[in-house]
Amino acid sequence: MKKYFLEIVVFICGAVVMAYEIIGSRMLGPYVGTSMMVWSSIIGIILLSLSLGYYYGGKMADQKPKYKSLAFIIAGSALLIILSTLLKDVVLSALLSISTNVKLVSILASILLFSLPAFGLGMVSPFAARLKMKDVKTSGATVGSLYALSTLGSITGTFLAGFYFIPSFRITTILMILALVLILSALGLYFFNSDKNKIPVQNNT
Repeated sequence: MKKYFLEIVVFICGAVVMAYEIIGSRMLGPYVGTSMMVWSSIIGIILLSLSLGYYYGGKMADQKPKYKSLAFIIAGSALLIILSTLLKDVVLSALLSISTNVKLVSILASILLFSLPAFGLGMVSPFAARLKMKDVKTSGATVGSLYALSTLGSITGTFLAGFYFIPSFRITTILMILALVLILSALGLYFFNSDKNKIPVQNNT
């Protein structure tokens, strides 16, 4: 299991991203409803945050390709999910006291509650790809397999959130479960990492 732990973590992070996105509509629902505008705001902000995370995750991985660095990123994302859970009612109430425009409130709420956790989780796949890369001749396969795992995780998270978690638990409980799963994943990377055995990427051209 240790050999494939990084792949498991990538799968888990992909699942958490989509579960968090779906649960986001339930976070905003009591305040602004669950209209198309609300969904569009959540999806758009999370996709933007993920894309920025992919970019900066790749840059950071090139500078510090360490398993422990990735562990801190995942743990930070978990803490941000906890923070957004604790502050969601305060944030949404404050925004509605400023404006009753559903579009504006939905976009601002999505930025404040979802952007930073999604940014952190977006950093995971490119960082993991850099950690697994040992030879440029197999770099495409490495990147492709990890992004495929992340996408499969996202599919799993979508069904788990919609079919099991939301019907079975309170929203706060689900968010805390997601954060706990990320923290356990981060601890696993931190204490059972392969930084000492990391092989630099070889260019055999």
